Amino acid sequence: MKRLPIILIVIYFIVVCGCSHKSRQNDLKIITLNVRYDNPQDSIYAWQKRATLVCNFITDEKPDIVGMQEVLWHQYLILDSVLADYSSVGVGRDDGGRQGEMNPVFFRKEKFDMVRNITFWLSDTPETAGSKGWGASLPRIVTWLELVDKDSHKHFFFFNTHFAHDSDSARLMSSKILLKEVNKIAEGFPFIISGDFNMPPTSTGYSILTGPNESIPLLKDSYVVTEKGPTGPVYTFNGFSDKAKTSRIDYIFVRNGMRVMEYKTVIKKEHGIFISDHWPVEAIISIN
Repeated sequence: MKRLPIILIVIYFIVVCGCSHKSRQNDLKIITLNVRYDNPQDSIYAWQKRATLVCNFITDEKPDIVGMQEVLWHQYLILDSVLADYSSVGVGRDDGGRQGEMNPVFFRKEKFDMVRNITFWLSDTPETAGSKGWGASLPRIVTWLELVDKDSHKHFFFFNTHFAHDSDSARLMSSKILLKEVNKIAEGFPFIISGDFNMPPTSTGYSILTGPNESIPLLKDSYVVTEKGPTGPVYTFNGFSDKAKTSRIDYIFVRNGMRVMEYKTVIKKEHGIFISDHWPVEAIISIN
């Protein structure tokens, strides 16, 4: 009889460790990265100098899902070709095809099945390709996917966006539309939002998204709720400069209640060449 407690303890640890391992299998490594559009005037930081660095970074980090911004069609073709372990979707914001910057999403093909993907425009006519809104000089889009984890069979949603850089009204209205659409599209399911929002945490648009006036906000900033605490620089836009900035404009949001295990802003340079004018942002997120 004295051996019974020991047996129970062993069984307990087997069960706990097994559940813990299963939980870790459902953790997703997410990256958001504004890769910077191919601008020949960037000189030593032009796309041709950075393309290999971007691809190698993704290959080495092995994220489960990557949300990118400012990707032109010819850049997308390179990324999609080199990142052979990933499936990807995305459309140009000018015409819903190949014209203009894209917000492509790359996801591990052996880990996920895609149920559907849709892009809508941040304007008064979200289904109209190329439409602009509220003083923005360029079209802005949200590309979203419904994915299924092949092992756990869990459904979840991933949204990727890039807000206007030149209109606070557009950012404010885009925040309202994004919040409304996410609530409608992902009702009852886990979701993750990545993107370059071109606004700091002190902005009105950020307050709309994180809902401080709501009793139960729909989404949370992974930087705020990460369990291990954020690492790396606070700022995410570097402007191809080593001079420290003061604010974040790139975010990974999650549905309120989802666990964020880790968060970091990654400084990535090789031989003086910046990966982009934005630093990559990574988060480890549980979809349980």
